[in-house]
Amino acid sequence: MPQKLHFLALALLLVAPMGGTAEVERRFHTMGTELNLTVQAADRATALEAADRAFRAISEAEQRLSTWIPDSELSRVNRAAVGDELRLSPLLARDLAAALECGRATGGAFAAGVGGLVQAWALRTGGRRPEEHEIDAARVSASQDNVLLQGDRIARLTDGFLFEEGGFGKGAALEDAIATLASTEASGAVLDLGGQVAIWGDVVSDVAIADPRRRDEIALRMRVARGSVATTGNSERGIEIDGQRLGHVLDPRTGRPSADFGSLTVWSEGAATADCLATGLYVLGPEQALCWAAGREPIGVVVVRETPHGLEALASPLLRGRLVAVADDLTLRFLSTPEACTQPPRVNESSTFMPRGPTRGTGVNGVSGN
Repeated sequence: MPQKLHFLALALLLVAPMGGTAEVERRFHTMGTELNLTVQAADRATALEAADRAFRAISEAEQRLSTWIPDSELSRVNRAAVGDELRLSPLLARDLAAALECGRATGGAFAAGVGGLVQAWALRTGGRRPEEHEIDAARVSASQDNVLLQGDRIARLTDGFLFEEGGFGKGAALEDAIATLASTEASGAVLDLGGQVAIWGDVVSDVAIADPRRRDEIALRMRVARGSVATTGNSERGIEIDGQRLGHVLDPRTGRPSADFGSLTVWSEGAATADCLATGLYVLGPEQALCWAAGREPIGVVVVRETPHGLEALASPLLRGRLVAVADDLTLRFLSTPEACTQPPRVNESSTFMPRGPTRGTGVNGVSGN
């Protein structure tokens, strides 16, 4: 019988806690999705306190980043007049610098400023097919050349450049939660925020990657000792326009929905990195995504797609020995340099995306081998 998933994209199974360790599980609604927290500590009271503090950190990130909240800090940035310089909080400056650097690292396949494209396609209100001139205008406006970030100062250079947190918000919030947990007396935790999983401390987790054909069934499992796992796929959140099914993941280079090939999962030590790369590498497509990851050993990528003979999972070499096929018709292959792949621009090999001085428009270990 197929194994079932309780969540849309990812499920997690904690390794049993060691003797003398208490474990608590909490569930919250935040950032328009569900947060599932499992925290280990020496006693239950300590674990509960740590879980509550982690949840508060994510709630604070939502107040900072959500453009669904009119008075959030990011909403205020989007409303600022063209050319006006704003001073950002340290956390938002960090978040936006990392998101803009992710765009540079992926050659523009990820873009933090796609809010105009989201509006043009009406992705938040059921979908519409925009006119060609609308697509072109929103695509040009989404370019990172249209924003200037220098330290904690930011200015939009065109009115059409609008930050959209959907590709980096959950990762940034998980980074905050992990930093908070590290300041508590908890010993380990697993956090699942709307399908993105982060593992911290003395915990090992099996993260399940869903079958893109049937999202409540498991295709394969990844054993993870730390870091974060994020998945992007079009099947769950697509839109239908004039009887045509379109994906919700937009390609900022063309201004149109990206091709639906299945799903793409990224493992990275940093949650923010995993979040933005899951989107950007999905836009690149399977072959180019795997080629991109092959030159960056600390990043692990898994592509799951349907073929005439069943499911195929293509994975980067870093994940060898960490993945286990679950679906009966799944073939698992590990690739290093796929053929016919054009390598996107190189990026530094640091473990996180870091800004380099004034940013116009303005990495990672821990997958268990045991």
